[in-house]
Amino acid sequence: MPTKFPVERADVLLSKSDPGAVDPNLLIAELPLRTDMTVADIGSGPGYFSVPLAKYLYDGKVHAIDVQQGMLDIVAKQAEAVRVNNIETVLSKETKIPLDDSSVDIALLSNVLHETSSPTRLIRDVERIVKKGGWIVIMEWKKEEMAVGPPLKERIALEDVEKLIGKINLPIKARRVIGKSRYLVLVEK
Repeated sequence: MPTKFPVERADVLLSKSDPGAVDPNLLIAELPLRTDMTVADIGSGPGYFSVPLAKYLYDGKVHAIDVQQGMLDIVAKQAEAVRVNNIETVLSKETKIPLDDSSVDIALLSNVLHETSSPTRLIRDVERIVKKGGWIVIMEWKKEEMAVGPPLKERIALEDVEKLIGKINLPIKARRVIGKSRYLVLVEK
């Protein structure tokens, strides 16, 4: 059974000096963003991407969504510390996101699929909340042995993510390597 990253170690997820860290600005540069969009950061953890996204989306909104209230509390503290007021924290079940149908322009799943017990159910629910013409963006650890990140057995290969996307019949518009340790998949709805 996949394990959730412990709230007590959230500082590790916020560390930009971690050798496996991806610069949030590098990710933002890869996204088809406009400043007035609504983005769901699914599995936001402590807000490593939520807060920088909220700064960029000054006329938009970020839904920081996580299954752990402790992580969402950290997001709220971080947002308050940098005076960002366009983040809404949302406590979610693992495969049922409490947002309306077609309510977000982009759904970001960063290092989430390898932690869920049912990636298929999650991706179907993500597809439900994304507007027509919107995007599903998946970033996961490469399925390679490396000193950082989750154990190799918990990682999801790019080919497996492609098969998962095939189940919702949406086109993959881009595949990219991001940083040294991750891959990125952009899916258009």
